Amino acid sequence: MLNTVPDATNKMARAVIMNHPNAYNCEIYRKIIDRVNPETMGGLGVLGNDDEEDVRFDFVGIGYALQAETFQQSAMMDRQDANNSYANEIRFLIAPEDADFEIVKHDVLYLLFGENVKLAWEIVTVETTVNIAPYTKRYVCNKRNDLDVFY
Repeated sequence: MLNTVPDATNKMARAVIMNHPNAYNCEIYRKIIDRVNPETMGGLGVLGNDDEEDVRFDFVGIGYALQAETFQQSAMMDRQDANNSYANEIRFLIAPEDADFEIVKHDVLYLLFGENVKLAWEIVTVETTVNIAPYTKRYVCNKRNDLDVFY
């Protein structure tokens, strides 16, 4: 009975994210380690898959991302049409277009800005705002300038 509250919250959040005028179209990519034996650690000093050099990013799916932070003052873009955000860490609510895949830690979120610009964010933590399963999820993302795409 009690799980009907988070179920309803998740359905409502999905509808809001997908229909919100400030939501971004996005693409999700998953980090895949290309080492021959991924169960073993890599070279000397490798502590986790963050340090891996031989990786690729496979397309997982498309969706919608909505910034979920309280507003903080921040610098404006050169064209004065948007802000740069106050930090390299931002929280997003993300709704996959098809609910057949799950977004996990270390996935890369590409926000689509028109046809020619995709800005990359890596999901570093998954948070919840409701303490009853099924949990509502909020994704903490760090900017990944090295993965941005301009074409």
